[in-house]
Amino acid sequence: MKKRYIIIAGLLIATVYSCTKILDQAPKGSLNTETLKNKEGAEALVIACYSILDNKDPQPSWGWGNVGSNLLNNASMWESGDLRSDDCYKGGGGTDDVSEYGQIELGILQTTNAAFQVIWKGHYVSISRCNKALQLLNQLTDAEFPLRQRRIAEVKVLRGFYYMRLKQLFRTFPYIDETVVTGQEGEVANNLTEAQLWEKIVADFNAGITIPFDGQDAGRVNKYVAYSFIAKAEMFRKNYAAAITAADQVISSGKYQLLNNLEGLYSDPALERAGENIFAIEASVGGGAESNVRFNWGDIWVAPSNGPYGGGDGFQRPSQNLVNAFKVDANGLPLHDTYNNSDLPAADIATPVDPRLDHAIGRPGIRWKDYTNSPQTIGWARAEGTYGPYVKKKNLIYVNSPFRATASTDFPWAGGALNLPFLKYSEILLIKAEALVELNQNLDLARTLINQLRTRAANTPKVKSFSNPAINAANYQIGLYPATGWTQDYARKAVRFERRLELCLEGLRYFDLLRWGVAKQVIDAYNNTEKTKRVYLGAATFNAPKVEYYPIPQAEIDISRGKLKQDPNY
Repeated sequence: MKKRYIIIAGLLIATVYSCTKILDQAPKGSLNTETLKNKEGAEALVIACYSILDNKDPQPSWGWGNVGSNLLNNASMWESGDLRSDDCYKGGGGTDDVSEYGQIELGILQTTNAAFQVIWKGHYVSISRCNKALQLLNQLTDAEFPLRQRRIAEVKVLRGFYYMRLKQLFRTFPYIDETVVTGQEGEVANNLTEAQLWEKIVADFNAGITIPFDGQDAGRVNKYVAYSFIAKAEMFRKNYAAAITAADQVISSGKYQLLNNLEGLYSDPALERAGENIFAIEASVGGGAESNVRFNWGDIWVAPSNGPYGGGDGFQRPSQNLVNAFKVDANGLPLHDTYNNSDLPAADIATPVDPRLDHAIGRPGIRWKDYTNSPQTIGWARAEGTYGPYVKKKNLIYVNSPFRATASTDFPWAGGALNLPFLKYSEILLIKAEALVELNQNLDLARTLINQLRTRAANTPKVKSFSNPAINAANYQIGLYPATGWTQDYARKAVRFERRLELCLEGLRYFDLLRWGVAKQVIDAYNNTEKTKRVYLGAATFNAPKVEYYPIPQAEIDISRGKLKQDPNY
C-alpha cells in the first residue's frame, strides 16, 4: 500500500451546508473545544483542514450516496475551469446526464443550479474547518504545542487556497475568519470589494512563507507552496512584479524540477516525489473499503467507458478544438492563429503534432498507457455521437499499477493512489514567463522558460505504436521558439498557448481566459465553430459580464436574512 504522508483523521470538525445557516450552529457529533484543547486535539483539527482538500462531502445530500454526491464538487474543478472554456465537453451518457453541468456548458447559469449550491457548501465546509483549527491554536501556548506557529501558518495557507477558489468561481462572497464569534458567522455580509477579497487571500498565503522546507511532514504546506500560491494570486491581481518575486523563490530553491517522463507524471504514483508536484491531494489505497481509501472521488467519473478500467462514466471529454491546438508547423511550433482552421481527424497519425497530445488525450488507435489488451477503440468514448471520439487520459492512474484502488474491473474504475496536483513546477515556470512578457522585461528569459517545457516535451519518452513498439504512435514534432521575431505580442501568444498545451484538462483554462480579458471573444468563437460538430452546442452562449462568474446560490440568499447580496450582474 502506498505510504500515507498525512494521516487523515476521522474527526469531522463541522458539517456545513451554508455559510449563513449552519456555520452559526454548534457541530453535531463532534468533540467540543475544551476536549480538543491540547496539542493532540489541535493536530487533529489541522489534519482535518487537509483531509477536506478533495472536497469530499462528509454528509452528502445529492444523489448516489456517499460517492456520487461528489461529482458536483470535484477537487479538480474541471466543470468550472475546463467545461466553461474551449477545452472540453461535458460528456457522460448524453446531454441530460447531470444536467447541472449541461447548463454550465451552455452558459445557462441559474441561481437554482444544484451544482453551485454543492460547490459553495463544499468550500465553506473547508473554510469552517480552518477557522475552528485557528481558534483552538490561538488558545494554546507555544509551550503547550511547540509546532503551534507552524501549524497556524499551514492552516492559513489552506484557508487562502479555499478562498482563492471561491474568488475564481464567485465574484462576491462573505469573508469569514477565525475572529468571527462562533454563532455569528451567518451575520457576515458579502460587502468586501474584489480587491479587498484578494488582499485577504494573499495575506493568508504570506503567513506561510515562514514554514521551513525541512523534510518534515511530506504533503503538508511549506514556504514554497505558499510562494507558489502567492505567484498565482498575484497573476489574477495583475501584480506581475510580485508574481515574479514569488515564483523566483520557488525556482531558485532547487527543490523542484521538471520530470522528463510525462506519461509517468500523469500515471505513476511512484513518481509523485520526483520534484514536479509542489502541492497535491495526498491519495492512498487500502483494503478496498471506502473507509480505507483516499483518492479524488469526483474525478473518477472521467474514466473512459468500456475500456482499460472496466468501465467509466466518460465525463470531461476533450474538445476537437483542444485536439486541434496540438498541431504544429514545419518547425514543430504551434499554429497560434490557424490551428482551428481544419480539424485533426481522430485516426490521423501523419499530421505532425506536439507529443503532449497523446499523453493528455486518448485517441482511437493509440496505445493507452500500460494497457496491453488493445489500443484505444471508439467504444471507449461514451455517447461518441454526441461528444466525439476523444477521452481524457491525463492524470488517470496506470491500469496495472499496484496502487489501483481495486485489482478487479469493478467500480471505482480508475480510482487509486495517484495524487491530484494543485501546483506544479511547470506552472510556476509559466507564471514567471507570462509575468515577464506582460511587463515587457527580459523577453529572452521568458522564451528560455517556455522552451524548458518544450525541451522536456521533446525529450520525454513518446507514446509508441501498439502494433510496433519500436516506432512512435504518431508523427511527433516539437521545436523551440527562436529569438528571431520574439516581440512582446508574439511572446504573449506563445506563453498563453503554452499554458493551454502544458496544463490542459487541469481545471485552469477558463480562469486564464477570464484574467486575460478574452473569455467572451474566445468562447463565442469556440461556440460558433464547435456547434457545427456538436449539435447540442447550438444553444450555447456567453452572456458577459453576467456569466463570467457563478451566481450566489439562491438558497443562500433566501436564508441569509438580507445579509447576502447577489452579484449585481444577476
